[in-house]
Amino acid sequence: MTGLNPSATPADSSDRAPGPLHLIQSFANTLSADPDVDLLRTREEAAAWLRTAALLPADVGLTNSEHAALLRLRTSIRDVLAAHTDGREDAEAAARLTRALADGRLVLTVDPASTVQLASAARASYPGLVAAFAIAVAGSAASGTWLRLKSCAVPHCGRAFHDDSASAAAARCSMHAA
Repeated sequence: MTGLNPSATPADSSDRAPGPLHLIQSFANTLSADPDVDLLRTREEAAAWLRTAALLPADVGLTNSEHAALLRLRTSIRDVLAAHTDGREDAEAAARLTRALADGRLVLTVDPASTVQLASAARASYPGLVAAFAIAVAGSAASGTWLRLKSCAVPHCGRAFHDDSASAAAARCSMHAA
């Protein structure tokens, strides 16, 4: 359950994050500055987005507590991305993201060829989808792209974007680049 359907959340291709980081970007962008655009507003809308993103089986929904946890996960990711944009550390945001990702119940697996991977030890759908986000964060951190995923600093935007500038100092998405 880690494949992301690119149409799950529209994104400008110039801001599109590479590889598994795109999952995090798409998830963060389910909330828009427009108060009428929240693709996870209800349990049903959240489940539909997760299905489109290939993270939730068609026959599974979200409980109220899972929906609330999913919204906390998105908020914590968005808070960490804002810290990336500002070039600062945010211990509280990092702690909230760590707590939210703990639901993924990750383990390290080793195959016969000694290939090592992170995987979810969870048997339920919600921890499995959280694990997909945690694995995407870990993979992007390992590849050096995690700190380049940021949120647009323009007031009332906050859109997640990938900073591919040479200096890694961009603070605005392509919609607001000067």
